[in-house]
Amino acid sequence: MPARPPDIVLFGGLLLVVLFIMGGNIYTLVKTPPAIAADSSGNPILIAPGIDVQLGLEGIVASVVIFIGTVGVGLVYLSSKYVFQPGYATRLMVLGAILAGGAFLVISYLYGLKT
Repeated sequence: MPARPPDIVLFGGLLLVVLFIMGGNIYTLVKTPPAIAADSSGNPILIAPGIDVQLGLEGIVASVVIFIGTVGVGLVYLSSKYVFQPGYATRLMVLGAILAGGAFLVISYLYGLKT
């Protein structure tokens, strides 16, 4: 019987599946919309107006932004392991807060463009 894969491989695979689903990429696979659309004057648009429509690139961008936010929260958690190195823990916490906050702001901005 083959050996079980390492836990980090299982976690990485599960994380990619969750990011794929949370980014709305299942909708992209089912509806097969264009990756980039154009407005009435021919200028390309990357974000389709309306929350019931999604372009191909939007799901990928949302997945990447959610991944960055997840890494930020992970860095904040990792900083708790360095109690006896307060300088390093503070740097990790600040970097994690910047990444998580930036991801929240980007997702909020993208949602504002859609509505």
